[in-house]
Amino acid sequence: MWSILTRDTNARRVRIATAVDVDALGAIGPAAYAQAYGDWWADAAALAEHARSFEAPAFGSLLADPQVTVWVAERAGSPVGFLTMHRGERDPVTARANGVELRRIYLLQAATGSGLGRMLATAAIDLARSEGHDHAWLDVMAQAGWAVSAYRRWGFAEIGRKMFENKLRGDLREMIVMSRDI
Repeated sequence: MWSILTRDTNARRVRIATAVDVDALGAIGPAAYAQAYGDWWADAAALAEHARSFEAPAFGSLLADPQVTVWVAERAGSPVGFLTMHRGERDPVTARANGVELRRIYLLQAATGSGLGRMLATAAIDLARSEGHDHAWLDVMAQAGWAVSAYRRWGFAEIGRKMFENKLRGDLREMIVMSRDI
């Protein structure tokens, strides 16, 4: 069992989150989500409701779930992002077993392009591989070209599409499901 995995490079670090991180994650989560997708929502109340799934109580529940590992990204000692890795989930396209879902990968806007996203994914994939999993999958908004491009650079390939369950402005609901062997 890995208690903490770190990768330090130029004051950047990723590690497994603990209970002491819940409040910081609860602040980062809604802010990072709003920075990435806030203007895609047609209804501010619906956005606020969805953002609650990124608050501290949600992270507390994730940390208590033995099927989930939450990673924290730090820059110069301050949390700036996170990734959640979920075991026991089959991808919605092929239903392939023995993988992990990288459900949420978010960085505050000031930390994007720093390499921390890749560091988060690499740490999670390394842990998944060490546990005997053979692939990782995620979904991403089809119109989020910056994210799709990053995931492709990280070795993920499209395996299908699905629709985001919430109503966004216009036709911004299509999601790409991507996977990679590990």
